[in-house]
Amino acid sequence: MSNLNSHSAVAVSPAVERLMDGAQAVFSERGYHAANVHEICARAQVGIGTFYANFDHKRQLLKRVMVERAITVPAALSPADLATPEALAPRLRTIIDDPVASGLWRAWHQAVLEQEDLNRFQAQWRGARLGLLADIIEAARLLRPSRRDLIAAPIVAWMTTTLTRELVLNDRQHAPDVEGLARLVHRLVYG
Repeated sequence: MSNLNSHSAVAVSPAVERLMDGAQAVFSERGYHAANVHEICARAQVGIGTFYANFDHKRQLLKRVMVERAITVPAALSPADLATPEALAPRLRTIIDDPVASGLWRAWHQAVLEQEDLNRFQAQWRGARLGLLADIIEAARLLRPSRRDLIAAPIVAWMTTTLTRELVLNDRQHAPDVEGLARLVHRLVYG
């Protein structure tokens, strides 16, 4: 898991793959606190010994699921997706409105608040994702040059990620809809 930004190319045993399937389902449905190893193993149809042969704690499994399977903003977007709000909105929905994706992110943020090792990892991982998103923004700007004074790509990346996280983690009652977020991000990218 040394690569913070891309899915692992390492071969995964079928039992670990099933554990990750079970963990993804349980964490996304129940959150970090309510998820337990027994339920994950039952969902994965593997014995508890299989879990402990591969992981010491559920937080290790959650970390692996997040790194290898979570839909991140830079993974969901390409420079072409930023061209119009209409192209961007469906891509943002893959993170914000998908119940498994958003549930997994909520479980992750619950764990990060409590687990110091995950908190440290999150800081590194988030920095890497922000860098990737800033690169995507710069590439989008090259496709559609502007004479305007633009906000720096790292700031736009931070704002996009922060707003997306807010829509995933919190009550959306008074928040803008996804189309509104797409219009805002488009404006931030192109001025």
